Amino acid sequence: MEPGHRLLNFGFITLNVLVLFAFCNLAVFYSFYNYLATLPIPEHYRGMLIGLLPASALIFRPIISPFLGPQNAIKGIGLGLFMIVISLCLYASATSLVFMVLLRIFHGAAYVTLMSSSVTLLMVFMPPRNSGQGFGIISIMTLLPYAIVPLFLESGFAPVIQHRVYSYTALLMLPCALLLIPLSKKLSRQDAGKESFVPEKLPEGSLWANIRQPKICLLLLSNGLVFSVYALIFFFLKTFVLELEFGDVGLFFTLSTIVMILVRFFFGALFDIYDKGVMGILSLGVFATGLGLLGFVDSAVPFYGIAILYGMGMGAASPLLNGLMFMVSEPRYRGLNTNLMLEMVDAGFFLGPLVGGLAVTNGFGPSTILVWCAGITLLTSLLLLPFIGKTSNPK
Repeated sequence: MEPGHRLLNFGFITLNVLVLFAFCNLAVFYSFYNYLATLPIPEHYRGMLIGLLPASALIFRPIISPFLGPQNAIKGIGLGLFMIVISLCLYASATSLVFMVLLRIFHGAAYVTLMSSSVTLLMVFMPPRNSGQGFGIISIMTLLPYAIVPLFLESGFAPVIQHRVYSYTALLMLPCALLLIPLSKKLSRQDAGKESFVPEKLPEGSLWANIRQPKICLLLLSNGLVFSVYALIFFFLKTFVLELEFGDVGLFFTLSTIVMILVRFFFGALFDIYDKGVMGILSLGVFATGLGLLGFVDSAVPFYGIAILYGMGMGAASPLLNGLMFMVSEPRYRGLNTNLMLEMVDAGFFLGPLVGGLAVTNGFGPSTILVWCAGITLLTSLLLLPFIGKTSNPK
């Protein structure tokens, strides 16, 4: 195979490193709700502030995406990195509600600028025949920070940097900027017209013609609900653990994320063999079981055991939902629907913390919230019933 057609080429590897560090600047906010409690900001605004970053990304992505292409994506990555460094450094000074609102919106715009530009270039360096494997690698890069960062910050080192942790995270972005120099030189030698996987522009009105299809709507809704629950747990589990007075939330996220990665790495091929509708329902059932058990756990050992169950369910559910969307989409809409699924992830990371913050503020305890999350996940699994028997690949 020619070097230009290998998946693990310099451009692909470099961009995956960028994605890895981009998600480090998100994973560090797993305890942001507790951090806000140290500031003179009313409690009922905390959930909203957590959700402002993904809400900002939700709004800005469709605005900037039409202007991004292989020709200007390097500049977009550079701008995104610069904005993220500024954002992270400003958190130490953001102590008022207005300042924090503006900062979260700016940080969301920075994140989406970096990620959208990186994904644009990934389409150039990723050979079309390896796209499935390539997206699998990218999904692992997005998960690794959630396995490492919370565990590291929950160590004995955490109290030393508690109020400067976001500023120190900015240092992780600086080495990425150095990678842009060789990446730019590589891109200048790349024949993007022959080797890229950039979809053609869709005709006007395609968005509405596409989402009017019932199955597309069901999958978008399912993805939004699943990630609303996932985001709520990610941002509020530390609060729940502090109230229950047992367990290490960093270790929980490390265990669950490692399981997610292992499920996608070792069992990903099964998602293309067996019925995706059935497997999607089963995976959401496992995820819901883990959530429900979390509401009744009373000691550390079962708490960590549930992390494995939680990781198994979410680790399978997310790629299966995306696989279902790929299969039911018309070929010309697959790129569009992939972006719409990402939009629903952003929507979930906005709505989950917002609802969680309101629930905590109104006196709902961890058990009640977790049981409700389990119930929502089970109801979401019912949305996949129309896909049973119609989404298995030929063996």
